[in-house]
Amino acid sequence: MTIRALTLDFWNTMVDARTNSARRQQQRLDHLLRVVRTYRPEATEEIVRTAHREAARLYDTMWKQQHRTPGASALIHGIWEALGLAVDEAHHTETVRVFEDGVLFGPPEFADGLESTLAWAAERYRLGIISDTMFSPGRVIRRLLQRRGMLQYFEAFVFSDEVGFSKPDVRAFEQAGLALGATAHEMAHIGDLRRTDVAGAQNAGLKAILFTGVHEDPHEAPVPDAVLPHWQTLPEVLEQMG
Repeated sequence: MTIRALTLDFWNTMVDARTNSARRQQQRLDHLLRVVRTYRPEATEEIVRTAHREAARLYDTMWKQQHRTPGASALIHGIWEALGLAVDEAHHTETVRVFEDGVLFGPPEFADGLESTLAWAAERYRLGIISDTMFSPGRVIRRLLQRRGMLQYFEAFVFSDEVGFSKPDVRAFEQAGLALGATAHEMAHIGDLRRTDVAGAQNAGLKAILFTGVHEDPHEAPVPDAVLPHWQTLPEVLEQMG
């Protein structure tokens, strides 16, 4: 059956998560330290970093084992608990905002060739995004895409913080298909991780394209239906897939 719709992962597929990551993280940690010292003046940066790492471990466990992602508010509550702090609502709300908007303060670079390829693809396919989120929720990623003029190309968005489940849960792909008006056999998903993007797409009945232009997944399985090394080669890859 002819492919009519494409879904894309966001992190390390549309953008390189490594770029500006140090700037984002430092801004978040600086703010976190200021808030913590309001309650515990003797707190060191290392204590705060350790609590932050604990929150990241919690995220990783839920993401990999439960196929859902806790949002920034839940993760920051975890930081307060790790530090033994009873933080008031105003400080908590402000911290959540700083963490969520960090990707706008230190935006990642978009993958080479993405913008022109999206313009090409949008004329031929219906496009959607399926993304697992951590500190950067769907509403902020939309703002980032709007700033770069790329939001216009997408008709469907399945962000894990908004739907309550994450890849490889087949519901993520099914929901995108409903929004795009396409059956699983009329869709292909493009992402950089075999465990979530390839396995999830194939389990849901989609074709899976492994993107290697930003990040090389070290695992050997599952095997994708195609490999995309550069965004500029997407027309060729889709043609070869039939």
